[in-house]
Amino acid sequence: MRHIAEHNDTDVAAVGNWETGRNLPKTENLLKTAAFLRVDPVALGQGQVVFLDDAGPVADAEIVTDSGPLPAGSQDIEVLGAAVGGDDGDFTFNGEPAGYVQRPPGVRNLPKVFALHVLSDSMVPRYEPGDLIYCGGRDAVPGDHVVIETFPEENEKNGKAFIKKLVKRTAAELVVEQYNPPKTLTFDRYAIKHVWRVIPLKELLGY
Repeated sequence: MRHIAEHNDTDVAAVGNWETGRNLPKTENLLKTAAFLRVDPVALGQGQVVFLDDAGPVADAEIVTDSGPLPAGSQDIEVLGAAVGGDDGDFTFNGEPAGYVQRPPGVRNLPKVFALHVLSDSMVPRYEPGDLIYCGGRDAVPGDHVVIETFPEENEKNGKAFIKKLVKRTAAELVVEQYNPPKTLTFDRYAIKHVWRVIPLKELLGY
């Protein structure tokens, strides 16, 4: 991204907007970018990447910083204990902390953050069983991954809990989706005890 910006004599932010689709490059910048990447400008304008015959190998990644240990925070994030929830729930909270993990730099000053281990495979490939996720921060909005805790049913001590992707909220229901198997689920808002946002990795790292 940085090299393209330098080649086009433009801002890195502008190139980032082209990549995410927020803005489209002018024809002049499109041609410059195609020439720099050695791709067909006509195909690029149609959203396709067709390399020219004389194009060299393209790197899969670029090292932009020196390697080194990530900054570590205090080990004060509580891991909430959970148990596998069966066919109709991803897991249940058991009410007991399972331990503590380090506080990532991006949530250094964020209160009310907790962690838990994913126990089900309903969100594979995004979250695998055994993955550690951090929850908290701002209220969840559509597009966020969330942990949903429902109120206990009769004769149950703890309600069922789910990890899903939030699609939308209404006054009466919460609509979410899961990846494995792909399907949409609807929860009665009055049956929900808590909804927590899963904090993305880039935010945990402070990016």
